[in-house]
This record gives sequence, C-alpha cells and structure tokens, in this order.
Amino acid sequence: MEDLHRLVRLVTHYSSKSQPLLNLQDESNLDTKFFNLIKSGAVKSDEDAALELYGQRDRAANYRMLKSRLRKKLLSHLHFLKLPEGKFRATSINKYQCSSLLLEAQSLIVLNEIRMANKVLDQALALAKQNELNDQVVKILEQKQWVNLILGNKKKHEETRLELEKFYKIEKAEREAIHIFQSVSVVLKDKFTARSTSLQKYPAILARMKELWEISNSSLVFNYYHILLIQYHEFTGDYNAVIGSVTAAESLLTEGKVHTSWFNHAFNSFIKAYALLQTKQYEQGLNFVEQRLKHFEPYSMSWFPFMENYFLLAVHAKSYQLALNIIEKSLQDKHILKIANGDKERWELYRRYLLLLQKRERLGNDFKYTETVVSELVLLPKDKEGFNLSLLVLDAIELLSNPNLDDYEPLAERIRKYISKYLRGEKAERGRLFLRMLLLVIKEGLDPAQSREKGERLLEKLSVALPPGDAFAEVEIVPYEQLWELVLWVLCQRKGRK
Repeated sequence: MEDLHRLVRLVTHYSSKSQPLLNLQDESNLDTKFFNLIKSGAVKSDEDAALELYGQRDRAANYRMLKSRLRKKLLSHLHFLKLPEGKFRATSINKYQCSSLLLEAQSLIVLNEIRMANKVLDQALALAKQNELNDQVVKILEQKQWVNLILGNKKKHEETRLELEKFYKIEKAEREAIHIFQSVSVVLKDKFTARSTSLQKYPAILARMKELWEISNSSLVFNYYHILLIQYHEFTGDYNAVIGSVTAAESLLTEGKVHTSWFNHAFNSFIKAYALLQTKQYEQGLNFVEQRLKHFEPYSMSWFPFMENYFLLAVHAKSYQLALNIIEKSLQDKHILKIANGDKERWELYRRYLLLLQKRERLGNDFKYTETVVSELVLLPKDKEGFNLSLLVLDAIELLSNPNLDDYEPLAERIRKYISKYLRGEKAERGRLFLRMLLLVIKEGLDPAQSREKGERLLEKLSVALPPGDAFAEVEIVPYEQLWELVLWVLCQRKGRK
C-alpha cells in the first residue's frame, strides 16, 4: 500500500491535467475510485481500502486484482510525467525525454514500423546531442544501425558506424570516470577510513580524471572531476581553493567548455557559500547566498542545506535578526518534517542556539518557533567529533543560565571527560580552549568579573587558534568568541538577580 501511495503522489504532482490511463471523471469505475481514495488520504491500509471499495474486508481476491491493475496503470503513467526544471537537473529531464523517445522507437521497430521509428530516433538523437547525453547518443545510434540495415541504406550505415566509433571513445572515458567517482564515493561513506586512505590516493585519482576530461571533452567527466576536486580541497581544509575551483568552473561554463545542462548550479552555489563561511568572508557570503537563492525551489531537499549555510553566515556575521528571519522561514508550515532525521536535529540545534542569543540580543518577543522541531536528539549525540560538541556547549550555557542551580561540579566533570576523550590534537584546539574557558567560569564560582579577567589569556589563544577546516569537522554554530560574550552576559544577569 505504501508504494501505491507514493505512486499516486508522484503521478498527481508531476502530471499534466489530463491523465490518459485513468478516467478521473468516472467515479463508478473502481480504478478511479481507488485512485481518489488514496489521493485524498482516506485509506491507509489494504483493509481500509477493501472496506471502502467492496463494503467488506474479506474480498481478498477482488482487491488484489484491483490493486495490481491500478499499480500497473500508475507505473505506465510514469512515461507521461512533466518534470519541472526548477526541481530536477536539466540532464535528468533531458535523459528522461530521450529514454521515452527511444522506447517509442523500439516499440515501432518491434511492430515493423521502421520508417516511423527512424523519425523518432532522429528526434531523440537531436535531443541527446543538443544536451550532451553521450550514453544516450550511443544507444540511439546503435538502434539507427539496425534501421539502416533493415532499410538497406549502405551509405547511412557507414556514416553511423563512423559516428559510433567517435562516441564509443567518449563513452569509454565517461564509463571510467563514473567508475572512479563511484569507487571514491563508496569509500567516503565511511569517514573514518576516508582520512587515512583517500587523501593518499586523491592526487593520482584527480590526475586521471583530468586526463579523461581532456581526452573526451565530456561535460559529464568534468562534472565528476569537479566534485572530486572540491572534495579534495575540503579534506585538506583549503577553502580558498574551493572558491577558486567553483569560480574556474563558472568561467568554463561561460566560455561554453562545459555544457549548461551538466553544470550543477545548486551544488556549486552550496559549496561556495560554505567555503565563504569557512574563510570568514561573511558579508560576501551573505550577498552571494541572496543572489543564488533563485536556483533553489523553496522547501526542496537541496533548499534546506543551502538555508543552513545562509543561517550560519548570518550568525557568524552577527546579523542575528536576519538569522531569526531565516530560521522562521525554514520552519514555517512544517515543511521541514519531510527532511532526514539528522537534518531535522541540526535545525533543532540551530533553533535552541538562536533562543539563547535572542535573550541577549533583544531580537524581540516575536520569535514564533519556541516549539521543538524534534522531541529528542538521537543522532547528533553520537557524532562525538561534530555536533555533539555543540550540544555540550549549549547544555553548559543553558545550565549556567539557571539561577536555581548552584552545584556545577557534575557539569565540570562532564566537560573534563569530554576534553580528555574527544578533543585531542591540533584540529580540536578551538573546542578544547572554549571548554577550558567554561571550566574556568565554574572554578571562579560564576563570577563575571573574575571570569572575564582570568579568561583573557585563553580568549587570546582562542582568537589565533585555527578552526579544523576539513570536511569531517562541523563548523561552529556560533563562533566561540561570540559565545564567550554570551556566557559573560549570562553571568552578569545571574549575579544581578541575586
């Protein structure tokens, strides 16, 4: 039943007004009635559907036949979808259209309508070449070879053979590039092995990918080469190189050396915004994000990560009112419930940090989203090297804000254990320094003046300590320097109440 619900949703969402395989005006038709029941959400289970359609739950044979028939119609209807360009990549849409045309041509060949099939193949070939879909070009040319053979067109057969040889070479390079990209991506799924193995192999991998691109001039090969190059710069913490790579790719697009349908505006916009955040170019980053928002359909799966970068840039730039506006827009109408659980938990963490900042920055009392995005954080606490540190810092500041709490030794012990277990090495320096500053606050009995004075040395060290800067370390939600000012403000507020 779940598959049927998803198919009905897809067909409804991506179809034109007329649906050729279903007569939606005929409510007496069981197929139509079943479709409308699913579409309206009136039935959730097979038992509910059988009861609504047949008046009893035990019509198993009849219901199974109806369900199978509707499923086949819905699957067939996938050939008639209208995919909007704002939501899907141009390459995906063009490939879908080419595949549909190719299927039509193959059907006509089976039915011995060779000349008609040839016309459809010509249409598909023009679309494939226009959008640099080389794998589709090969499939279409191979079909045309059979057509030329059947029609006895020797000249066309030879011309097509020569063209196929050219595209076979391109396709061979593309296949190798795809294989390399997938092999690397599988390894990177395990981020613990990625550090030790991938970085050593990356230069040779990038050299081969660049060679394949230069041999083939394929935009598909460049696309995967570009993604791997960006990843390498991320792993080495060179975010200025990330910005440079995106800028270079945009120049290639302008010069016509990379096909527009293969250029992923969403990916490049996202990664450049993140790189501007990592290199502390906050104002430039905010301007860039505001210019590029048009490439993202609001509340789509790629829009939410881009809005995360927008939110973080605003917070780091101390544009707290803008950050509040961003998070309100992102959380409104519960669109966020459709994203992955880990992503929802990050937004909950952002919301809680913003509530803390709101108290000091006097953003007003109109922040609507005091309700939690998720009731419990399950995944983030397991990320000991990433967001779990942000959780610990948030919990600590919230506890320091509690005027009814006087015993902070359990918190101090928790912080000491975390430092010794997880914050080792040069890349953990900023997190380690800030947690030491929190320990100092507890040691000084939460006295704001003593904490400020004795924390000055640690603050100086924090200001010159470099962030981790690699792809495995999470960015600080609020820079520790800003959090230190918040902590001191919390201590002053607490002292004023006593």
